[in-house]
Amino acid sequence: MEPPAQTDPTDQPDPTDQTEAADAPAADASAADAPAAKPTRGRRILVNALIAFTTLLLVVGIFSIWANRLLFNPDNWSNTSTQLLQNADIRSTTANYLVDQLYANVNVTGLISSGLPPRLAPLAAPAAGALRNVAVKGVDLALTRPRVQNLWALANRAADQTFVTIVGGGTNRVKVNGGAVTLNLGLILGNVASRLGLPSDLSSKLPPSIANLTVFKSDQLSLVQDAGNAIKNLALWLTILVPLLYLAAIALAGGRRRRTLMSVGFGGVIAGVIALLGRSLLLSQGTGALTHDASLKPTVRAVFSISTGMITEIAGACILIGFALVAAAWFAGPSRFARPMRETIAPFLRERPVETYGIVLALVVLVFIIDPIPATGKPVGMLVFLVLAMVGTYLLREQTEQEFPEAQAGTATARIRARVSAIRDSRERSKTASGSGASAMTMPDQLRQLAELRDHGAITPEEYQAAKAQLLRT
Repeated sequence: MEPPAQTDPTDQPDPTDQTEAADAPAADASAADAPAAKPTRGRRILVNALIAFTTLLLVVGIFSIWANRLLFNPDNWSNTSTQLLQNADIRSTTANYLVDQLYANVNVTGLISSGLPPRLAPLAAPAAGALRNVAVKGVDLALTRPRVQNLWALANRAADQTFVTIVGGGTNRVKVNGGAVTLNLGLILGNVASRLGLPSDLSSKLPPSIANLTVFKSDQLSLVQDAGNAIKNLALWLTILVPLLYLAAIALAGGRRRRTLMSVGFGGVIAGVIALLGRSLLLSQGTGALTHDASLKPTVRAVFSISTGMITEIAGACILIGFALVAAAWFAGPSRFARPMRETIAPFLRERPVETYGIVLALVVLVFIIDPIPATGKPVGMLVFLVLAMVGTYLLREQTEQEFPEAQAGTATARIRARVSAIRDSRERSKTASGSGASAMTMPDQLRQLAELRDHGAITPEEYQAAKAQLLRT
């Protein structure tokens, strides 16, 4: 991490400067804090290229992690499928599909006619036609019921579990079934039929291809296994590789590690934004690519939106962590706001280490309770964030102890008050001098006043050096 205070090597004592004696202590202190040697231009280019390349890998990793979590976690797949069914457009399309399959594969007219007296049998056909619209509304309503949605969730979970098993190499049960993945709609159709007053065993009259909707066939087994394993391996290795490459960039940065940490943070933010833009592009372009039927476009768009919702969570986590790294790098830097803040807390960090780590631990636990990103709710993620928080606290204590070894509680606050008071007095003197027509102060007087402000803590040594250089140039 770079020292926050840097000394201009070209700033040599001026023999004619009447404040040379006052400048000597500040110059000695600045020399003690001289930064480490900066990396060469070639190394800086290498570090920047490594960060850019790793950020691109992070974008790929976001999408691979999404696919892995959606496809290879039956619970996630079941929950997502339930959210799909709870969408009005998807539920309406599903209801129309189920009724169409009933009417296409079952003689509804004959079923109605068999329940009517012979002289009313001619009314069976009109009744079947009138029942169709009622059936669609009835199925739509039935699909909102918890029992039907639970059957839907169980069916989708079983289908995804079979998919995971096949990608993992299969079992005897899967091999006997030919390696195909099907979605069992028979129970759902039977429940819906009973709600419409039709025989509950109606699903048994449907062809197997309808009662058990085929997701993919056995002749696609090799392709599915290859693609599935590629997604799993990509998600795993990028989760490991991306953090390691970012750490390598920070290690190679040498004297620019704080700036490199900030660049890494911005890289995470950029990767998250690119992933969100990619999802938006997928929603806008994917709908038109899959269907040209205007009536189905709302359904297709809803499917894309819900099934890719996890991308928003993962990208949001990258953005949040990125901003946290940027904030940490800024707080450790030479900003005119960050340095006084570090000086203010330096005595507490030095004198009360137990309380310091206790406060950090409480804040981390609070984050885990709020659970802003998926990683903060998982044991591995919680352990990683806890270790990072403790290491960051240790580094902050080390830095403040080196920067402000003699800082006392209240000193920084008193310095801020003195600075405000000095600025106020300076403005009042300027107004008085202007009103009385007094001539402007000479350069030695101005230099002497700057030295007094520095000695009283109203301005920092860095601000003094900058003001003095500006004054000498005029």
